[in-house]
Amino acid sequence: MTVTFWEAAVQAVTAGQRVWLVTVAAVQGSAPQRPGAMMAVGPAGRLAGTIGGGALEYDCVQKVIRGEALPGLRHLTLNENAPQGVGMVCGGSTDLLFTPLADPRPLQATLERLRQHGDGLFCLPLDGGAPYLAAPGAGSQSGQLELPLLDPGRVFVIGGGHVAREVARLLEQLNYRYLVADDRPDYADPACFPAAEGVVCTGFDALAAAFPGEMAPGAGDAVCIMTRGHAGDGAAVRWALGTGAGYIGLMGSRRKREKLFAELAAEGYADAPGRLVTPIGLAIGAVTPAEIAVSVCAQLIGWRRGAL
Repeated sequence: MTVTFWEAAVQAVTAGQRVWLVTVAAVQGSAPQRPGAMMAVGPAGRLAGTIGGGALEYDCVQKVIRGEALPGLRHLTLNENAPQGVGMVCGGSTDLLFTPLADPRPLQATLERLRQHGDGLFCLPLDGGAPYLAAPGAGSQSGQLELPLLDPGRVFVIGGGHVAREVARLLEQLNYRYLVADDRPDYADPACFPAAEGVVCTGFDALAAAFPGEMAPGAGDAVCIMTRGHAGDGAAVRWALGTGAGYIGLMGSRRKREKLFAELAAEGYADAPGRLVTPIGLAIGAVTPAEIAVSVCAQLIGWRRGAL
């Protein structure tokens, strides 16, 4: 769950609303969401999150609104003809955990841990008892659902032009952390990237100095290179290849790709073809900056989810 989800839940519980967490505990066969998917529901309906939408989600929301929800696990068959069905035709089944929330403190602790990019376990007793936040590395306990809080990593947007601004808008919507670098003061403008963790004005051949030590990209981080020219692209690619970045994408044509790969091979960057994704983004025929940003962010989602 994102920071926004926990903010909505904390606000509602603190205000004294009757709030329930509905969490997918297990699935068998085809189902709308995976285990760990969660939504918060208040007396007027869904507050945040989703367990897949459709009839399943509607049924759960209505149970909370009508005061019919009970703490603990509920097994539902996703078949319109089954006795325990909810009018869906997925064909599988799902176990949902209903948890009433009365104390905002575990939620607030989880929110603060996420804001600090820390790890931990959000633990939900299977009997519907009060949730709590466990320290990272805490041993697994029976009788509860344990949801890991994971640092989503960072996206280094190298270049601050039109596409970069559209990418940044989507990264904010996705609750992805990101930083921006450009060598032009007018483009390395924090006002253009209000949600960025940092905006740096630097030459692309000085990125190692701009992001030294622990600030450099690691295995959980992505680098999206979209400078205004071949020289800037090349400098940024060489810097990124020298880091532990888990994803390196470069915007440009296939002709640029071949030229750059030839240069890198001559310089001894043997791992470049295996690490560098170019042209960046999914091949969806994107043309405008906003469309290209959608393709880029879709590829980032696929990488993070292990689908690519």
